[in-house]
Amino acid sequence: MSELVQREEIVPKPYIEKERYKCPFYGFYGNARMGGLIDQEGNQCALITNSYSPCKMETCGIKPDLRMCVFNTKENREIFSRMKEMRIFPKEFTPPNTDDWKGITLGQWVKYLTSL
Repeated sequence: MSELVQREEIVPKPYIEKERYKCPFYGFYGNARMGGLIDQEGNQCALITNSYSPCKMETCGIKPDLRMCVFNTKENREIFSRMKEMRIFPKEFTPPNTDDWKGITLGQWVKYLTSL
């Protein structure tokens, strides 16, 4: 996951605490209209884009962790490294009473997850 983090990433504080796994793509789906990854709050893998798909690790009874995922290939790590500025919308970071939140970067999200 280190290829997704820039040292200067500042991680905002979440508004609520929520259990998360060590995979930045777990529980999210891609949304072209919003231009990023949207929190689905359940077992979904954002890396499988052709349809809804649950995390293969979790369906096998393993805690989701990108470091051990079958999608963590050399080719995909190169793609991930170019995704640092992609916007992601985790529920716990959504400010209360707002309709116009721009999300956080994938790099910030990864830095937050690695700090857990």
